Amino acid sequence: MVPQSSLPASLRTQVVTAWMGPDFHAVHYPVRSGEWLNMVCIVHGKVAGDPQSWDHSANAQELRSRMSQARGALREMMHAIDQWRLWPLSDRAPMASAAEHAKGRIALLGDAAHPMRPYLAQGAGMAIEDAAALASCLAEQPGQVQQALARYADLRWQRNARVQARAIRNGEIYHLKGYRQLGRDIALKLLGARLMDLPWLYQGA
Repeated sequence: MVPQSSLPASLRTQVVTAWMGPDFHAVHYPVRSGEWLNMVCIVHGKVAGDPQSWDHSANAQELRSRMSQARGALREMMHAIDQWRLWPLSDRAPMASAAEHAKGRIALLGDAAHPMRPYLAQGAGMAIEDAAALASCLAEQPGQVQQALARYADLRWQRNARVQARAIRNGEIYHLKGYRQLGRDIALKLLGARLMDLPWLYQGA
């Protein structure tokens, strides 16, 4: 995250922008009333050091090297920002049953139940949906905690599994190479927003 005033005028923006390339993608968007810009780059590679530590200093030159095929404004942005933080991404398969959400008198929600790759930007969204569903189920069955948790799990697990699977798929699409990358770019140019629209996701469970 950087103050926009520290960037060349040509790179300052109030628009959410996503960039896709071979084995990488980047997203940047304005925050703090547009005064700052948050930029997230996801690249393939291995993290040096202890993977249990969630926050590492990133080598700007290494990041630029991994994104060497970036062009235009993205390349300029990469070279205008010198301080980066690095978080390794872990993974797990999409949920397979309601039992992964709740068992007996214990229930999980959000990332504790269904961590997902950041390629759909829905981790927090699904946690909020979980919380609303859990509150509703507990209110509908007061004093019947185990039954309420089972109902909550039945309501939520398939949607969360679908979002997890779509996030994985998005990552594959974003990081395509060669002819498949060219095909993706042509499809995006021709279909634009229609290709990216997910009414089943944004209209709720």
